[in-house]
Amino acid sequence: MSKKEGDDNELLVKIKEISDYKYALDESSIIAITDQKGIINHVNDNFCKISKYSREELLGKDHKIINSGYHSKEFIKNLWRTIAQGKIWKGELKNRAKDGTAYWVDTTIVPFLNEHGKPYQYVAIRSDITERKKAEEELLKKIKEISDYKYALDESSIVAITDQKGIITHVNDNFCKISKYSREELLGQDHRIINSAYHSKEFIKNLWKTIAKGNVWKGELKNKAKDGTAYWVDTTIVPFLNEHGKPYQYVAIRSDISERKKGEEKIAKMLINAEYQNKQLVDFCNIVSHNLRAPLVNISILLDYIETCDDPEEKIEVFDRVKPVINHLNGILDELVESLQVRQDNDIESTIINLKETTEKILIGFEGQIKLYNAKITTDFSEAEKINYPQRYIESILANLISNALKYKSPDRDIAIDIKTQNSDEGVILSVADNGLGIDLDLHKDNIFKIRKVFHKHPDAKGFGLFMTKTQVEAMGGKIWIDSIPDKGSTFYIQFKP
Repeated sequence: MSKKEGDDNELLVKIKEISDYKYALDESSIIAITDQKGIINHVNDNFCKISKYSREELLGKDHKIINSGYHSKEFIKNLWRTIAQGKIWKGELKNRAKDGTAYWVDTTIVPFLNEHGKPYQYVAIRSDITERKKAEEELLKKIKEISDYKYALDESSIVAITDQKGIITHVNDNFCKISKYSREELLGQDHRIINSAYHSKEFIKNLWKTIAKGNVWKGELKNKAKDGTAYWVDTTIVPFLNEHGKPYQYVAIRSDISERKKGEEKIAKMLINAEYQNKQLVDFCNIVSHNLRAPLVNISILLDYIETCDDPEEKIEVFDRVKPVINHLNGILDELVESLQVRQDNDIESTIINLKETTEKILIGFEGQIKLYNAKITTDFSEAEKINYPQRYIESILANLISNALKYKSPDRDIAIDIKTQNSDEGVILSVADNGLGIDLDLHKDNIFKIRKVFHKHPDAKGFGLFMTKTQVEAMGGKIWIDSIPDKGSTFYIQFKP
């Protein structure tokens, strides 16, 4: 075989190889060739199939025929700038078929260069990635949907995430807002940071037992904010399980039900008050029949006398005697109205009270008497300094008890008053002890807190202060009682509802 024949055979082999490559490319890919102006001069069957145009409809056109309008003008401009410079462009294109449906193609555009290095045609090799893009779009849609759900949850609910040990790893803004802690103060802590101690250990133990088994827990929780105020949340705790079915984190979704719980407490208080008012109805009858009847009869007699009296000077003298009686009657009515207001004041707002500061404030009002009587006042609030209570009530309670301790002093010794608090299983107990006249409980035990009861012969003894104090204590669900020994002193105890 001559050298020429050998070269011809080698050339035929190369041509065959290139032809095979072209065939493989035509079979596997979507091919289009355009001139340097972008006019289509060749398309393969795959191009016609995916675009749903015939070859005759495509030849002589540019790629605007399959432009979907999805890509920006800047995107298309950059594509053309790249290939016009003789560089290969690779990317993903969204095109539009003849029937209006969209399809995606992974595209490589290769410029064919002339002897001057300038493109004279472009070969676009594409592969159909429509299904992949649909899957991606569906996934993005799902992610967007999940993101929207998360956003809605974050906006509407109080959300916290903890690890399997209960350590807080995430809180949303609503959690920070209601708990009054910053995110930095909460992360890395457990939920004891907001524990109000309202629920029993057994209650909390059952909660953890439920979620540790991978079960959802639902219920109502009373928590405590950073400033000590309590709030209620309707709570759902969802365990997230690993491949072994064990919780690896817990998502707690809460909604604020503080106002609803206040309403429930208000109704309960109203029922208690209604029962309490029924018990006290006899006392109100007594005050009307016993304490109001005498001044009214006195006024009636004096008015009858004025009507029959002819002496003007004597009439004026009788009028002057009527005025003190009317003033006395007016005082009794004021006390009665004040008591009724306490009973009916179901909307009175409680707040965190600092007992030490409040007591010091009340004592300032008695400063003159304390100095006059050389009274010694001692206080100890080390066990419990704060309570949740109406400010007006606690000030009135302290003022009444301190006033009585100063008023009913023993003539044989200087006044000593001891005010302190202690914790108990049923709430904080405030005690006010004195070394005054004391009360004979054998005689007055059942009448201590009734209306207009007087235990001492004293010009200022009205017998209304202890009734008011008891009314204010019981209106908030508390208790009041007394230990007393005649000529030794008295100690009043007030237990505040937790």
